[in-house]
Amino acid sequence: MSLTLENIGRRINKNWIIKGLNLHVAKGECLALLGPSGCGKSSTLRLIAGLDKPDEGTIKINHKDVTNISPVNRRIGMVFQSYALYPHLNVADNLSLGLRIRGVPVSEQKKRVNNALGLMQIESLFKRFPSELSGGQRQRVALARAILRDPKVYLLDEPMSNLDAQLREELRPELRNLILKGGQPVVYVTHDQHEAMAMANRIAVLKNGRLEQIGTPENLYAKPSSIFVASFIGRPQMNIFPDKSGLIKAIRPEDLKFSNNGLKCNLVHKEWLGSSQLLLLDSQNGLLRLLCGSEESIPEEIYINWSSEKEHYFDSNTGKRIDKSRQ
Repeated sequence: MSLTLENIGRRINKNWIIKGLNLHVAKGECLALLGPSGCGKSSTLRLIAGLDKPDEGTIKINHKDVTNISPVNRRIGMVFQSYALYPHLNVADNLSLGLRIRGVPVSEQKKRVNNALGLMQIESLFKRFPSELSGGQRQRVALARAILRDPKVYLLDEPMSNLDAQLREELRPELRNLILKGGQPVVYVTHDQHEAMAMANRIAVLKNGRLEQIGTPENLYAKPSSIFVASFIGRPQMNIFPDKSGLIKAIRPEDLKFSNNGLKCNLVHKEWLGSSQLLLLDSQNGLLRLLCGSEESIPEEIYINWSSEKEHYFDSNTGKRIDKSRQ
């Protein structure tokens, strides 16, 4: 099973909200769509689901053109940010409703619902109503409902954005194992780069409806293709400043080091992060961020340097990455 988007374009009035989008999600792969609000993430998901139709391009599921096939016949398993559970139905009825509508026999409904409850480890919740469930439990019910569709593709639209940070951290590995277990391609929409890096095999970074870069989390972090990706991937944000050669230089905060000489800086602010400290430094290159150990004693005036191997360069006009070997 696979999912392919070929030269997809979507226009509202005269404005292209998605343009020239090419993506391929292989069997058993999770691809995260990452980017700021309005970049086209959820719009792309709606096109895959068939809720909207592209103005150009082709969508294929397992090499079959489904561009003009109705949503109900695409066998898409969707999990929304809001979970979209029926408040007047208990968990069991929320899960069985779709099966009932599709005419699945009652005995088969019960068997499949029980299997989904067991897979999500929520067997004891089958009589509860959505208002009686925690956020994590509602998420499991929504995912169980998606599984019951026996989908060809999973589409997850910021499914954990309503959960607190601790619960998101606890559920990430479990959710990833569950959605990849069946071997279907998964498209995971999020604006949270940490979540994308934790959940996905590959990440597609979108900007203004266009693909900025696609690759593994490690590749995007180590070799961002543009200033946009460099500033979007990684927290704390990369240090970006003009270079003497007329290019743009970027260095990650963890790659800045204290020294006895080098670039003179004044401490502006520091944040204790537990295992580390984030320093905001004023320098001739502007404000810089530096990560250091939590036990470091920080004077008001310090000197820093960094290895040239840690430098990233970008064209000042296009914002695109420039290879050091070509300089």
